[in-house]
Amino acid sequence: MENWEDTCNRCGQCCFEKWVDEEGGIHPTPIPCRYLDIHTRQCRVYHKRFEVGEGCVKLTPDVVATVRWLPEDCAYLRHRNRPRDTGESPTVSRRAASRRKV
Repeated sequence: MENWEDTCNRCGQCCFEKWVDEEGGIHPTPIPCRYLDIHTRQCRVYHKRFEVGEGCVKLTPDVVATVRWLPEDCAYLRHRNRPRDTGESPTVSRRAASRRKV
């Protein structure tokens, strides 16, 4: 992907406050960041979101691999967890797999 941020589907789910329980479980709350427009799900200060001191986290591929608070349907997670293209056609892959089983 040319631009990692283009992966985001702009759902805004990651822009809601979270709380951590006694066992370390992370739970979203219905409280949005004060800069999230809850109707458009767009950040009102996107261009300077890391400078405003609201705890906004830059979601790089490395960060997405380690955080546990992104929702299951997050586009970043789906992109990260999708099967990698091996360049082989499915027919070749099946044939190669069947040869290995013999």
